[in-house]
Amino acid sequence: LLISIMGRTIGALGNLTFVLCIIIFIFAVMGMQLFGKDYTEKMYLFKDHELPRWNFTDFLHSFMIVFRVLCGEWIESMWDCLHVGEPTCIPFFLATVVIGNLVVLNLFSALLLSNFGSSNLSVPTADSDTNKITEAFERIGRFNKWVKTHILNFLKALRLKIT
Repeated sequence: LLISIMGRTIGALGNLTFVLCIIIFIFAVMGMQLFGKDYTEKMYLFKDHELPRWNFTDFLHSFMIVFRVLCGEWIESMWDCLHVGEPTCIPFFLATVVIGNLVVLNLFSALLLSNFGSSNLSVPTADSDTNKITEAFERIGRFNKWVKTHILNFLKALRLKIT
């Protein structure tokens, strides 16, 4: 039952993916605008005076860091941001985690629950059960008849060969 309902929601998953991409895009642009210049101006704070792998200097890196935050690995990225920026990194990362994860979780659960209509969960009637049982017995009877005719034909052919 649950698998069939999830199968019917595949089409609506495109909309959920679109909303997720918009959320990632918004937070990536916000992070790039808020913290992008801090990374290039304060590169001397990092080891070997190089930018960390996860930074907000351009859109691609911002997009990847927000996706990483939504996957749950946000502590290291926030720590690097705190090295170069103000404490505004903390509310930004917390908002990204909370809003991103809650929106995706709520939309996905709403998508699944929307297909749990009363028509999908209706109790089958006794007539339909009786019809299915009758049909099953008819199939068994046809199978028995088919087996008997084929066995009899085989035995007749075998007797003709012997005699």
